[in-house]
Amino acid sequence: MAKKRVLLVLLALIMVFTMAACQGKEQEHVHKIGVVVYDLRDEQVQAFREYLEGYIAENFANVEFLYSTAITDEASEMDFLRDAIAWGAEGIMAFNSYDLKAEVELCAANKVYYIRPSSTVAHTEFQEVANNPYFLGYFGPGENTEYQAGFDMGTYFAQEKISDSYFILTGGAASGNEMHLQRAIGILDALQKCYGVSFPKTSQELASAQAPTVAEAGSLRVTLFSGYVGMEKVGRLAVSTFQMRPSGVVLGVIPLRAIADSLKGAKLGIIDCYTSSNGELFKSGKLCYLTGKYQSIIAPAFAALYNAVTGYADTFREEGHAFAINQGFWTSTDYEDFVEKYALSSGVVMNAYSYGDIMNVCRAYNPKATLEDLKDLASGWDFDSALQRRK
Repeated sequence: MAKKRVLLVLLALIMVFTMAACQGKEQEHVHKIGVVVYDLRDEQVQAFREYLEGYIAENFANVEFLYSTAITDEASEMDFLRDAIAWGAEGIMAFNSYDLKAEVELCAANKVYYIRPSSTVAHTEFQEVANNPYFLGYFGPGENTEYQAGFDMGTYFAQEKISDSYFILTGGAASGNEMHLQRAIGILDALQKCYGVSFPKTSQELASAQAPTVAEAGSLRVTLFSGYVGMEKVGRLAVSTFQMRPSGVVLGVIPLRAIADSLKGAKLGIIDCYTSSNGELFKSGKLCYLTGKYQSIIAPAFAALYNAVTGYADTFREEGHAFAINQGFWTSTDYEDFVEKYALSSGVVMNAYSYGDIMNVCRAYNPKATLEDLKDLASGWDFDSALQRRK
């Protein structure tokens, strides 16, 4: 009997050591992912980084991220991609892009997967790379949703009748950022429709203007300013442009926290992200309208890239092509609503997209996971669906 017990103990120890060895083997390989962002200081970038490094990496021990610093042109983006490839990246999450075709081709030549995790890609650009097996696709609002977000925000402020003068910060609309362009066009179209007027130039022409531009029609006056105001020099120029021609409403297709305190007397509307500083702006009464992304909305994109780097890229293609999966925005018009949504967007215990949600659509953890499962998860981006998942 004693010998039998000893044998059982030995067998148990062998199993423990075998499992430990297997786990150690699995953990030997770390999947390295490069992350392209336009500015590490941007709060939306910081929110996404907090989710990837503070939440995803905590639950996926075999994943490591390398972030770019400030990518403001095509050359710096290509340089970072080369650095990430040299570092050993197996995948790239690109939050911004200057030449999608060139970027994808560089990654493909080095057998590195590329995904746009929360972005809008123009249809023509998408078609150029859709058949490349290393381009996985994109998650994001898409051109129509971006446009509608701007249109809805412009309509809201026109109907509130806070002011007839508007200062519109168009971000990268003039330098090829499709999502910023569509948002700005939407704002301009909405204002003209609500005021029953037409500007001499088209909304696209105005939204694409590089230099500060003024458009007037009837009682409506709009000043447009291009550039990323989170960068100190650009922010100072934006504030001085505003001060030369003050407006009662400031609408941004980008974060405005960096210059918000200098926009004296103006009410703000932003297409941005659910961040703590936007909560502070709501609480102060300066911010009246926020529509945008939230921290964990990038979870399905991470799952898609994780599937690719773990050997399941082909399983998650749309009939052999890259996918285009739409996700929309949350919207708040008061502080209380913001607080409720922010808590779910960034919580560790209660999160709109938890690690369990992600693992369920990863083949490495769920051998039955399919592209349709990934799509279903991504389609539950709205607040009510997120609440339902957490019940």
